[in-house]
Amino acid sequence: MDGALLDVILGRIDNDSGLSERASDLLLAACLGDEALADAVGGRPPARPPRASSPPPGSDGDSGTAPGTTGAYLTSITVEGFRGIGPARTLTLHPGRGLTVVAGRNGSGKSTFAEALEVLLTGSIPRFETYAVFRDGWRNLHKNHPTRIRAEFHIDGAPGVTVVERTWAANADLGTSTTTVNAADGETSSLESLGWSSHLTTYKPFLAHADLEAMFEGRPSELYDRLAAVLGLGELTAAQDRLAKQRRKLEQVVRSAEAERKAIADELTALDDERAAMLRDLLAAGDVDLDGIARLVTGTDSTAPGGAIDVLHRLAGLSAPDLAATEATAERLRRAADGLVAVTGTEAARARARADLLRQALTVHDQHPDDTDCPVCGRTAALDGTWRTRTTAEIARLENEATAAEQAHREAADAVRAATALVAPVPDVLQTRSDTTLDVGIDTATLLHTWAAWAQLPEVRANRPDDLRELADHLAGAGGLVAAVDEARTLAATELASREDRWAPLAERTAAWMGQWRAATDHRPTIAHLKAAEKWLKAAHDDIRNERLRPIAERAQANWRSLRHESNVDLGAIRLAGSNTQRRVVLDATVDGSDSNALGVMSQGEVNALALSVFLPRATLPESPFRFVVIDDPVQAMDPAKVDGLARVLHDAAQTHQVVVFTHDDRLPNALRRLDLAATIVQVQRRPGSIVELSPVGDPATRALSDARVVARDRRVPPEVKQRVVPGQCRVALEAALTGIIIRRELRAGRPHHEVDELLDDARSLR
Repeated sequence: MDGALLDVILGRIDNDSGLSERASDLLLAACLGDEALADAVGGRPPARPPRASSPPPGSDGDSGTAPGTTGAYLTSITVEGFRGIGPARTLTLHPGRGLTVVAGRNGSGKSTFAEALEVLLTGSIPRFETYAVFRDGWRNLHKNHPTRIRAEFHIDGAPGVTVVERTWAANADLGTSTTTVNAADGETSSLESLGWSSHLTTYKPFLAHADLEAMFEGRPSELYDRLAAVLGLGELTAAQDRLAKQRRKLEQVVRSAEAERKAIADELTALDDERAAMLRDLLAAGDVDLDGIARLVTGTDSTAPGGAIDVLHRLAGLSAPDLAATEATAERLRRAADGLVAVTGTEAARARARADLLRQALTVHDQHPDDTDCPVCGRTAALDGTWRTRTTAEIARLENEATAAEQAHREAADAVRAATALVAPVPDVLQTRSDTTLDVGIDTATLLHTWAAWAQLPEVRANRPDDLRELADHLAGAGGLVAAVDEARTLAATELASREDRWAPLAERTAAWMGQWRAATDHRPTIAHLKAAEKWLKAAHDDIRNERLRPIAERAQANWRSLRHESNVDLGAIRLAGSNTQRRVVLDATVDGSDSNALGVMSQGEVNALALSVFLPRATLPESPFRFVVIDDPVQAMDPAKVDGLARVLHDAAQTHQVVVFTHDDRLPNALRRLDLAATIVQVQRRPGSIVELSPVGDPATRALSDARVVARDRRVPPEVKQRVVPGQCRVALEAALTGIIIRRELRAGRPHHEVDELLDDARSLR
């Protein structure tokens, strides 16, 4: 966006725009371009540029130039083998401000120069694009090869001339040509190097008669677009479009996230899974709990205690009795029972006591070997050697008997404890399932009954062999429980896998959606700020566009006042209105004091005059690099009074620009002579074979000398009048000739045009 337009926007923002800081940053970024706006949306707002000082378009119209703009003037146009010109002919022009009128009858070839210049710089003309008959006849019939168009330009501040030439091969069509640009220093480049491409559209310096008549024809938006381009409003519209595009882009993210949330919720409705119900509730909440959703879909918080998933997980994790362990323990119980039977009838404690008593008796005998009487019963000679041998053997027998009994009882007790440890109580999940209505597709009631029977141990006394055998038989029934548990675990695992197959895709989809939702949540404030900036810019657009249009409109109205002579139509305000497909240029008018639409009440001549009134201010804006304007046949359909007004308008435009006008009749040259308005007039004639002749007949020096001759030869003029008028006219002729020499010499030397003007303005003598 140009600095002046950006400066207008910055000024309006500074003057209490009502925008938030974030919205202001986005608005500024949109004015700076797509990349700047993308950065601003991403949280990197642009630095605020300094306020510009350049004026808006048209504000410096009197000077004819804008700061930093290099102007180009036409020095000559050479045409060969194109349209109405056969052999090469050159129209030489004064490369500076002033009016040149090229006059000749219809078919003389004068308009070919205007068309050739436009084709040279643009590659075509609208008439060629619209009518095949003109496009097919672009080569001259008498000399169609070589076909060449050449123009010399004086670029303000550059020495010498810049030559632009376009040529066509013998069999080439209009669109196949070669264009070169040669600078005064001999360097060759392309047409694009001049940097005029966009300006040829924005500040189009050509106005053909067909364009004059068509300016207000066609769609109302076309003239709007031409004026909007001049005013830089295309950049304003582009900024609006950037804001709208970014807003729609972010809104699409939000819409997509909302649509995905609804789609996931709809699919969850058909899923028989308490996780689906939990997720639906989380998704339906106004303030979506993403952390809760994350815990649910990642499995860290995926089941409710006592729910189907919880029950299935617990059923799948059931531990069945170890068949090998139960069989080994049952066998152990039976061996322990047999061991108890083997020691039945023995008294381990009594045998241990008798063995102790006999051991004490041996001790007494060993301490008193000579005393052989029994210390217990008193029998004499009882403790002899035979007694000792017999007693020692008895002690050994009694100890063996006590040890075997003790071992059998200990083994029985250990076997009972081992058996008890193998029998686990009924798991809570089975006890809970007996009271729940959840249906997980597994017959837990039968499993509960089987497990309860397994857990119900018979009453066992460890010193009773029959009890041990009964417990062993109970353990032997573990196979039924193991089979029931295995079946339950298999069914639970299968059901879990089935549910997971249905749940996992939705969980993964939800996990992916969470990123969308986070982005949408982040975008919502930005969308609000983009809307605010967009609304502000749209509201400011009308004011800005008409504020920038005002200088052009005022100059157009001034032109119309000169051209409307004897017309009862008074042109009022010129405004740009509407937007998008409703954009249009509003031309207010009054007819004998009554309000009306200008185009609805004007004659064709008045419409042509209005078109010229609008074209000239647009084409001569200071920002344009073109200091020349080429107008073809503006006189048609104008009455004599309006031709006088046209002469004045063209003369006024020539005060800041080089104005070249092609006309088919003498009314404009005559009006210029009658009104004594300075102009160079060139007569064009066409000879057989498309030979065109150019005859300058109206340059200021020649006109002054001609006027001097007329006065000098007129016998009716008193001598004293002749003595005053003729020298004055001769001085005017001399000044005009010298002025032309000075201008050409200084411009060729590279002196800026405004300095040459100042030099001439400061001159006080012919020196």
